[in-house]
Amino acid sequence: MRTLLLSLLVVSSSVSFAADYSQFQAFDNQISIGYGMKEDQVTNFNGGTNNISDSSMVNLEGERLLNNGIWIDLNANMTFNQGEANIANNPVINKYGFNGKVGYAFQVVDSHLLLTPYAIAGINNNGVAAINSYNDGEQILSKSSNVVANQYYASGGAGGRIEYRINDSILVYADQDLVYNWDQVGYINGVQPQNLYSYTSTIGAKFNLVKDFQLGVKGFYTNYQPDASTSDGAGNALSQAQSSMGALVSVGLTY
Repeated sequence: MRTLLLSLLVVSSSVSFAADYSQFQAFDNQISIGYGMKEDQVTNFNGGTNNISDSSMVNLEGERLLNNGIWIDLNANMTFNQGEANIANNPVINKYGFNGKVGYAFQVVDSHLLLTPYAIAGINNNGVAAINSYNDGEQILSKSSNVVANQYYASGGAGGRIEYRINDSILVYADQDLVYNWDQVGYINGVQPQNLYSYTSTIGAKFNLVKDFQLGVKGFYTNYQPDASTSDGAGNALSQAQSSMGALVSVGLTY
């Protein structure tokens, strides 16, 4: 039995040591800046349904795949010039977020297919995602804008990422995560904290066009599921984002 265990340990160590991530590191060791557009679908705002909020976003990302297979991704983003359609005099709402992902990469097909389960944690200003506002006109809208300014989520969850390296110049990937968001604003005017789940699906591609330069593109879709009452004690409706979708183009340096 001792011989068998030692043999398994040696084989396991040899396989782990033999894993070569260099061809994926050529894509995943990168720092980039991106610009994109996003659309939120919001319901129950000021009595309306399916109001649309369009916005622009800037994204900063740093990514690293270590020699031992540990994958790290740090992402900071800002959404701006945002305003809901069909809602008069609604203030511009800026949103921001900082999120980190840590996982371990498994080579499913040597040098071509990489599977990475990961954990995610971050802080995100919830902006349109959950606004403690009432459904009775402009008088309350001014109050809700003050609430939004100080409202943010502590976020945590898990996800998985699959990457396929087509050749030395092109890599495509798909990413799926599930995140729980804890609203850090307490009870306000009878409204409980607006905790919610978010599910984000992403597909993208990385192009190493020339040495040390990378072009990236991606599209994403997020579905929101509230985990709290969507009205106050008096039955007034709250704003709740139902979904978001968007696309982003980035330029960066590989290292």
